[in-house]
Amino acid sequence: MKRREFLGLATAFFLQPTSALISRTKKVVVLGAGLSGLACAYELATRGFEVKVIEARSRPGGRVFTLRHPFLENQYVELGGELIGNGYKRLLNYARRFNVSFAETSSQIQTGGSIAKLQDGIPTSAILKGKLYPAGSKLIENPYRLPSTEAAELPPSILSKHIASILKQQNAYSDYDNLSLADTLRSRGVSEQMIKLIDISLNYNSIETVSTACVLWDTLRRLNAGNIPIKIIGGNDTLIDAFHKNLLKLGVEFAFNAEVKKISQNTNYASVSFQDGRINQIQADRIICTIPFSVLREIEFEPPLPEVKIEAIKNLEYTQITKVFFQAERHEWDKRNLGSSIWTDTPCERIFDAAGKNGDKFGIFTVWTEGSGASRLEKMSDPDRIKWTKKNFIIALPFMKNKIHREATKSWTLDKYARGAYAHFTVGKFNRLHPVTKIPIGRIHFAGEHTAERYPGMEGALESAERVINEILD
Repeated sequence: MKRREFLGLATAFFLQPTSALISRTKKVVVLGAGLSGLACAYELATRGFEVKVIEARSRPGGRVFTLRHPFLENQYVELGGELIGNGYKRLLNYARRFNVSFAETSSQIQTGGSIAKLQDGIPTSAILKGKLYPAGSKLIENPYRLPSTEAAELPPSILSKHIASILKQQNAYSDYDNLSLADTLRSRGVSEQMIKLIDISLNYNSIETVSTACVLWDTLRRLNAGNIPIKIIGGNDTLIDAFHKNLLKLGVEFAFNAEVKKISQNTNYASVSFQDGRINQIQADRIICTIPFSVLREIEFEPPLPEVKIEAIKNLEYTQITKVFFQAERHEWDKRNLGSSIWTDTPCERIFDAAGKNGDKFGIFTVWTEGSGASRLEKMSDPDRIKWTKKNFIIALPFMKNKIHREATKSWTLDKYARGAYAHFTVGKFNRLHPVTKIPIGRIHFAGEHTAERYPGMEGALESAERVINEILD
């Protein structure tokens, strides 16, 4: 089905004109209490709508989740939604509105796999073939025997240069949809060894399957996020708590621990069947669905959605990300000037300095794996995953032995209500599926980071909420 045909089908899903539906829309059910769902609920409630939010988890926030237990000295880490840039205007505006404090930080922002160059030499610390290179080091030894054009830089920087070069050509990124990122790099003369290295913690599941169009589009979105990192004081869930408290004041009802089973609609109303110990059903004029497609594919629709929408729900990929956290004494890390992160060719992939600062007794260090690296860890129980990762963490950084005091882990792929960290498009799927992810069907509207156009992550979630509010009001 062509996009034009689908748009016609979506708007003509019922015989009753859309304008007539909107003119009497007063009751809205929001599915999901993540950032997009909370923003939708807030904007509608302030405009006099009756709003109910249905959430499968026991808490609001979705993939924005700040972990404090079991860490010492009030330190914490972000399990999901993490990076905030100065381009996140919507998020920062809500923070100001709710009196949530934030400040600029000295950490570096990543944009689409690239790492901003901070100084001469490599821009971030690295471990290659067992040797530690602090940020600013020169890669003189060339441990992988790479071509001279590749040997002096880290794989993320090589990728960044090629992506920037393609974008400068000003071709439509959609022209690259039928090429994997690996094949695009091959066509540009990148060595097979470098392609394998770039695939480590790429931000997608595989360099061989992700669409180059998706990577180019996503890079532009990440650039829109800005280059000055921002931190919510006290953790990102501070903003979630502020949303929740203000929504309760506005009379918005929440149903937690409520799993959606079925979404129905006809010419007169829409309804949702959900289970929170018993089966319940609620009717509304409109439904806003923020459930990730990775979970939504298990929910029944009556009548069935158009074929191309079903295809998008079934085939949208979600990046596998598993994190393991170690709260450890940080003196040895700081003594070596390792900075905010280490890119490695080890099973640890990337190691981030996630909490604490130079001079503190403790820091929290995140071992961040993606794609096939995360898949290996997902097969383990939490205790076994921590044990295995701790062993490899100490092999990579032997000076951290006996320095670890607290441990934790999170796999977003194994999270029942996420089934992955964030959405991306595989080869041949971007042009076909991307335009239809956000299209409303009758009385059902779709929000969430997977439907965003111009921004990634948390700002993308808020961008999608803004769009849905306009769909309902306009």
